Amino acid sequence: MKMGFEGLIYYGAKGSTASTLITNRVDVSCDTDPQMAPTTVCGAGSAPPIESEDVCTVKFSATLKMKNLGTEDTVLVALRTAAACGGQVAIRMKDYASGKGFDGDVNVKEAQGAPIGGEQTFDFTFTPNNKLRAPQLYV
Repeated sequence: MKMGFEGLIYYGAKGSTASTLITNRVDVSCDTDPQMAPTTVCGAGSAPPIESEDVCTVKFSATLKMKNLGTEDTVLVALRTAAACGGQVAIRMKDYASGKGFDGDVNVKEAQGAPIGGEQTFDFTFTPNNKLRAPQLYV
């Protein structure tokens, strides 16, 4: 059984495979959502057709929660800058050290949390961007 802390996520410059390990991470989650298109046909017309569908695209997103360690955390600064400028970064994810996961360039969205009774955090949402290279989901 693998534990959450064994999962790895790397950051890098867009267009290349990310290689800088993000150690300031609290939670990481991924969502893979197959999008369907109808494939129903009428058939012989003697009975109502059974609705059918097939996968036409796969929608992927990932969320990373980081603590606000300030300007000394260069990865946090780079992700915040990408989110503010509409820029892209490279992200590489693995479910454990020799495992598999997402590899590609991503768009970055940021949400900041500053609860009165806790530490400041940033939630980054990543969605694939294929301008410089094709995203791969499980490599």
